[in-house]
Amino acid sequence: MFKQTKRPYWFRRILEALACVTAVAGISPASAQTSPTTANTAKYADTNRWVCLPGRDDVCSRDLQAQQLFADGSSLPVPAWPPAISSPVDCFYIYPTVTLNLIPGNSDPYNADTSAIEAATAAQAASFGSTCRVFAPQYRQATIGAYALPEFVRQLYIQVAASDVLAAFDYYLANYNQGRKIVLIGHSQGGEMLIKLIQARFENSPELRGKLLLGILAGIPVNVPVGQKVGGTFGNVPVCTLPGEVGCFIAFGSYAEGADPAPDTRIPTPAGQERVCINPATLDDVTLSPDARRNGRKVLQGTLLMPAKDSSGFVRDDARTQTFTRLTGAFSGACTTASDPRMRFFSIREGLAATDPRRGLLTLSHTPLDLVLQLLIGDNGLHVLDMQFPTQEMVSLVAARHA
Repeated sequence: MFKQTKRPYWFRRILEALACVTAVAGISPASAQTSPTTANTAKYADTNRWVCLPGRDDVCSRDLQAQQLFADGSSLPVPAWPPAISSPVDCFYIYPTVTLNLIPGNSDPYNADTSAIEAATAAQAASFGSTCRVFAPQYRQATIGAYALPEFVRQLYIQVAASDVLAAFDYYLANYNQGRKIVLIGHSQGGEMLIKLIQARFENSPELRGKLLLGILAGIPVNVPVGQKVGGTFGNVPVCTLPGEVGCFIAFGSYAEGADPAPDTRIPTPAGQERVCINPATLDDVTLSPDARRNGRKVLQGTLLMPAKDSSGFVRDDARTQTFTRLTGAFSGACTTASDPRMRFFSIREGLAATDPRRGLLTLSHTPLDLVLQLLIGDNGLHVLDMQFPTQEMVSLVAARHA
């Protein structure tokens, strides 16, 4: 949720006024610190500050009750998997923007309604529980209204959110990790939080970089010099480009095939650099050439669609979509370069026959809610579904790196 578009003067002034009102009301982020305080870290001893913790009943351990849909119109329950509570790998997950409050601020989910957080976490992170122990902290994320403000103002709210994520990670590392390898997973604002985390904790720590198996930063601009693995956003944590590679990260943002998105204006991509796009489906395919891993299209084997009510209108609301649905071979993905060579993106194509009853279950065009959000955050393509298209491929990447 980052691309900024030019908005009417009156619209900008209203949002700036709202920011002033929140400051006067005492909810300004001005007192926030990017580095967590001792008290902020200690609060994560309270297990209610965590959306998911291994070994307890929460959205990361429950059966999603997903249905596999087939081309003949039939369906079967997707078998439940036992949570990998003894896995040697931990997945540290940060959820995306779920706070749709138009008033700029930071939303504290503690002792509040967390249904939207749990829905996003179930859709994006629960599947990883089959291969790693999933940790997902609550944090005071920036509201959607903060994204319409000038970037230097938005960053004040982002700093509040980042201070929580750093505090949660510090508590996790001291109390829960116990020598395990780490996978970082985040989408949208969650991905931006992981950028802050990597820069603050991993970049200058060979020990932590040695513990990092993989970073998955979806729906967030991450930059790298063209033809290089490091530089740009990170100086020491490289982009994954080789099958089975560890200590690196992947990133991607999804758009329908034929789109021509422009680079982000909030987190710009300088000349000589490009936005990272790594295809989760081709990265570990040892039969492919380096060019095919970078640019090749491959059918996605495990697209997991959230229930229609949680999809912002992208999933068609009918009798089949009241719970999670899984589609195999319905879509393919390829990392593609836009007309602006700085912009690389994950190009999604529907590959279903006209007679396939699954065709049209997912819209690849803008929904009404999506069009409204564009006024705030710009055109982000299939942003809501970034993590859903290659769900099985991402889980497989983590499982393959256990060794």
